[in-house]
Amino acid sequence: MQETISLFTKKYGLTRSEVVVEIEKVFSGILSRRYGCEVMAVLQHDLQLVVVAYNGAGGTVQQRVIELNNIRGWNTIRRHLEKTLLKASVLKETRQYKYYEQELRWGEIIAIDAERNYHVELEVIPGETVTAVCPLNRVGLHERSSGNFSIGERRAFHVRRVDPVFLNGMPRLKVVVDRVSKTLVEELLKEQLGYSAENMAIRCTRRFVGQKSFVVASRRIPKPAIMAVTRELKEHMQVRIDRNL
Repeated sequence: MQETISLFTKKYGLTRSEVVVEIEKVFSGILSRRYGCEVMAVLQHDLQLVVVAYNGAGGTVQQRVIELNNIRGWNTIRRHLEKTLLKASVLKETRQYKYYEQELRWGEIIAIDAERNYHVELEVIPGETVTAVCPLNRVGLHERSSGNFSIGERRAFHVRRVDPVFLNGMPRLKVVVDRVSKTLVEELLKEQLGYSAENMAIRCTRRFVGQKSFVVASRRIPKPAIMAVTRELKEHMQVRIDRNL
């Protein structure tokens, strides 16, 4: 069992305790349905699996230990366990990625599918490359037909949502990005300003994608920073200073 747990921790990116919890949960659930009563499976400190069935009779609860040698269908149990571990892994990964929602990420467009959605390779978590989807309706009309927004181009994206989904019955991580949010304008400006943005409030109050963005800042934003963002988004920007922001 020690080798099995070590294998699962490496394969699914889970901790030892997380794997143990899933093993106990799967065995308890499957055997409870199989025996028609409550069954509790527990991995003891020596990693020996102990399975106990509980039956209520005459107002009392009787328990009996189920010998592992008497359990059938180990291949079915293993397949169910692997699917459960994969789901737990995706849910854990989703929680980690959720932290980075609403942030700016640069990514390369690697494909455009039949529905004309853009598939983008980027690093939501530094050092970990994932493929995100940018739906067609999350790209401005001015960019959809532009040669500057095509396969091979590296562009800025707003991490819109991270969710666990099922694809062909298997759990997967889905990252959705966009090019149309007001947050993208704000984050691009902050990126251009670097450390100086830490003491500055920046808010995009309105955005007409492909036309003009309206920004309010607590301090003056240098013109080169504004120009860099307008070049990336292909739209004009109007900046107003409000020191009370």
